[in-house]
Amino acid sequence: MRFRSALFVAGFYSILLFLPSVTIGQTNAEFQVVFSRRVYKERGRSFQQIWIWKPATGVLRALTHSSRNHFFPICTGGKINFFSSGYKWVPDSMLWSFDPTNGEERLIGPAPMPATPEPARTDNCEVFAKAESLEACGKEEDLSVSRDNKAIGHINISPDPNEQTPIASLEWSPDAKWLLVGAVEDVHEADYFVVNPTMMKLTKVATAETALWLPERDQIIFTTPQDLAQLTGSYERHKRFANIYGEFLNVWVQHLVLFNPATGKSTALTSGLTDNFEASLCSR
Repeated sequence: MRFRSALFVAGFYSILLFLPSVTIGQTNAEFQVVFSRRVYKERGRSFQQIWIWKPATGVLRALTHSSRNHFFPICTGGKINFFSSGYKWVPDSMLWSFDPTNGEERLIGPAPMPATPEPARTDNCEVFAKAESLEACGKEEDLSVSRDNKAIGHINISPDPNEQTPIASLEWSPDAKWLLVGAVEDVHEADYFVVNPTMMKLTKVATAETALWLPERDQIIFTTPQDLAQLTGSYERHKRFANIYGEFLNVWVQHLVLFNPATGKSTALTSGLTDNFEASLCSR
């Protein structure tokens, strides 16, 4: 697996801490999804660039085009901070800032080491989430949902008692109609489910690296697990590496997918020989 996957567990708990706050009265037209994307080339070197996807229009667009990698893009104060190395928050990792208004990329300096985040919890819940009168409590593989302190229902998210997939995250949808449940599958990915609290119905979203709700939409955007794909026509150009890579050069690919819990359908936002990951929300 890629080096950045070693940081999955910390990112799994911390992703929500870096999402911009939603101001009452804002519409989802004011939000976009920012992510790191590489479009592989048959010739020449390619880089991870900062891209955006606008839910209101469905438009995908590249923001950066420089000969530098752009990892972990995070919107802050009208700019987008990113790391030029896939190693995040290690002593030699450098933090950069990108200004979308003029395209300037500026080196900030060594990346600060953040405090280790912890999921919200109570005395009886290893993971806890509240939205208005609704409360969700996760303990190991058991999920309980209540309204006004009155139990609605209980679900065990693991169909196999021999498998340990403890609940690691709980997040209510913006309108509190759905609950997104994340259960750690391994250090690289998680199993995500949605729960309808009215019927206490559990639906599998996907096995993914990350997943998050879109503001004011009952839709989830998630990142598929890492996979390898063959770079078309790579053998002749890279045959000197055949003993290392085999007959073809393999490249990492991941994609962003939109999930609608009301229909249970998924729609791919990215495709092809591209590497897309680290999606987060950004207000314009």
